[in-house]
Amino acid sequence: MSKRRRVREVMRGQVLTVRPETPFKGITVLLTSWGVSGVPVVDDDGRVVGVVSQRDLLEREIRHRLLRFRPRLRRKVRGSRADELMTAPAITVPQDAGVDEAIRLMEDHEVHRLPVLDDDAKLVGIVGRSDLLRGFLRSDSGLRDEIRDEVFKRAMAIDPDTLSVAVHNGVVTLRGQVERTGMIPVIVALIRRLDGVVDVREYLTAELDDGHLPIEEPVNTGVIEAFRHH
Repeated sequence: MSKRRRVREVMRGQVLTVRPETPFKGITVLLTSWGVSGVPVVDDDGRVVGVVSQRDLLEREIRHRLLRFRPRLRRKVRGSRADELMTAPAITVPQDAGVDEAIRLMEDHEVHRLPVLDDDAKLVGIVGRSDLLRGFLRSDSGLRDEIRDEVFKRAMAIDPDTLSVAVHNGVVTLRGQVERTGMIPVIVALIRRLDGVVDVREYLTAELDDGHLPIEEPVNTGVIEAFRHH
């Protein structure tokens, strides 16, 4: 059974980093030279203690400019090295997290990249928005075949030829009749978990009305868990 793609499969293993003591100018040169907007700040043990970005550097410069006529206050403006400029704690993601989890973290915290950590909380990579979008670069025909073979046939024991599935630009449209109403939300949930699915439009009917069992019921979550781990 196809698995939801993990962060470690799409992350970049080579990561630019700075030390806590890296000075403002050194960070500026690094970001400018490599054309990146931010880097993790890593301590002696390889653990991420924060992230310093172009925004952090610009905010520091703005504060200095605003205070140029008030020299007594200049010393109170933080920001001469990475550990003074960085945003902490850093928003990170485990390497075995799902791509969907990483997307939610980025949206919730309004960040464009996430340091990726191993089981010992050490930095092993970095993942950006463009990396996470790779999962959606799938052909509609390939996605349709996976829905028929893996969701209908294998997970739900449904003859794929009894249902109609159409995929256009990642949007899945389902038509046909299944045995029970409780199967419908399970089918939709399984399809939504596939890499490349943008949306699911469902026009399914059922022979038997079993009370519209919610997907939280044990019978349904069991199928979803089995799909997730195969």
